[in-house]
Amino acid sequence: MHHTAEWIEIEAGQAKFVHHWRADRPPKAVGTIVHGLGEHGGRNHPLAKDFVDAGLGELSFDQQGHGHSAEIRGRIQSYASLLDDIRAFVTWAQHQHPQLPIVLFGHSMGGNLVINYMLRDHPHPQGAIASSPMIEQTKPPSRWLVSVAQVLGRIWPNMPMHSEVDPERLMSHPEEQQMLRDDELFHSQLSLRLAAGLVESGRWALEHAQELRGPLLLTHGTNDFITSPKASAEFARRAGEKCELEILEGMMHDPFR
Repeated sequence: MHHTAEWIEIEAGQAKFVHHWRADRPPKAVGTIVHGLGEHGGRNHPLAKDFVDAGLGELSFDQQGHGHSAEIRGRIQSYASLLDDIRAFVTWAQHQHPQLPIVLFGHSMGGNLVINYMLRDHPHPQGAIASSPMIEQTKPPSRWLVSVAQVLGRIWPNMPMHSEVDPERLMSHPEEQQMLRDDELFHSQLSLRLAAGLVESGRWALEHAQELRGPLLLTHGTNDFITSPKASAEFARRAGEKCELEILEGMMHDPFR
């Protein structure tokens, strides 16, 4: 497998740090990976290898406030700008591989973004996968905390917060937990604007699930301590036949690690 990582102008005036995984043989399709909170495109290397072994080429980019991006850790322009970044990335991937189907994959925060992307009027890939999406937290914040956050969000949208996620709550393998601790690009920072955007967009996605515009595979582990498998099941129920749900018994938030 070949892997490259470099800054690429995916559209005029917009450069992203892009990872590209490929085999020697021509791919059957191209996967575009949207990483989770605190992560970066390169952390998907093991997952990308599995996809490449299955005959795909894989692409990923560092989102705003993550990885090699220029923004302060966890800080974004707006939630809508994250969806616009995905639109630009999917469009760029389609131009790079015009003869191949494009599959959009997102995990956790990335799963939230992929679902919301597929519910809106964007250039759509041939299919999408949302893994452990942040539709709702397993333990949602209290109404009091949400009310306080809404007030603070108007006066201090970039207020720094901590995700306070321990590797032991993400995955079960000790070696993978240690790899996460040793990853210098991984962080636990997010702004109030990003936190509020994820909560609000998760709620919006549930309310508009029936408007899903393309085929979506939704997967969630039953032992996810971070994001709610019940919310994923409810989204799939409301979305109907366009959404296929796969519940992973006994799996944690990162089921593929």
